[in-house]
Amino acid sequence: MPCADARERDGRWQAVLRRRFDRAAPVYQELALAQRQSADELLDDLRALTPQGRVLDLGCGSGYLARLLVQEAGVREVLALDLSEGMLSASGWQSGSFPSLHRICADAAALPLAAGSIDVLVSNFALHWCPQPTALLRELRRVVSADAVACLVIPVAGSLAARGAAVGASLRPLADWRQAAVAAGWSLHTDALVSHVEFHAAADAWLQALRAIGVTARRGTGLGLAGRSALTALRERLEATRESAGIPLRYQAWRVTLRPA
Repeated sequence: MPCADARERDGRWQAVLRRRFDRAAPVYQELALAQRQSADELLDDLRALTPQGRVLDLGCGSGYLARLLVQEAGVREVLALDLSEGMLSASGWQSGSFPSLHRICADAAALPLAAGSIDVLVSNFALHWCPQPTALLRELRRVVSADAVACLVIPVAGSLAARGAAVGASLRPLADWRQAAVAAGWSLHTDALVSHVEFHAAADAWLQALRAIGVTARRGTGLGLAGRSALTALRERLEATRESAGIPLRYQAWRVTLRPA
C-alpha cells in the first residue's frame, strides 16, 4: 500500500495528465500519428485473435482504436476507458453510431470493473503514464478472465531521445515492465521492442505536435517545457537529428501479448 505522500503525488500527477489530455482532445487524433500507426498494427493482431466477449480499451484517448474494434474487427462489446473526460467527448465519437461501445472515465490503476469481467484487454500508448507498473498490471490481472489475453503497446526508455530529461528519460526501461508483468501474475506470449516514427519539417512543428497531444507534462513538477534558453538548446538538438524526411519523432515501445499465468 503506497504511503499517503505517494498517493498525494500520484493524485497530483493524475490531475496534471487529465488537464493536459482534456486540452489535447480536439486535435489528438489528427496529430497522434505514431499512436495511430500503432493502433492499426494492434487491430491486425486482434483480428488474428478473433476476439470474443467483452473487450476493454484502456487509455482509449479520442477513441480511434475503440471504434475500429467495433467497425472493422466486429467486436460485440467494447469498454473504452480513459482518465480524460475531454478525450471521451472528442468529436470523433460522434462520427457514427456505436451502441456496443461504452465510454468510462476512470483511473487505469483502480478500475470500476468486476473481477474476471474482461475477455480481451488492449492498450495503446497509455500505460507508461501510470506511476506504479506492478500495481497497475496487478489491477489489470484482477479484471480479466482466466483465459483472457492482453495486447499492449507501452513506450519505454529510448523514446524521444532528443527531448533529454523532459520526457524521454522519465520513461521506464523495458526490463522494468517485463519484471512488473511477471510479478503481477502474467505470462509473456509475444514480446518485442518496436519503433514508431513520424517526421516534422521544423523543430517548432515537432514541439507543437508533442504539446498538442499532451506529451510535455513532466512527472514530479506538473510542468512542460519552459525557459527560452532551454527551448533554444532543444531546437538545436532536434536540428542535429534531422533526416532526409525531416526531424524524427521516434518512440521505442514494448509490444507484448500477455496471458494470465
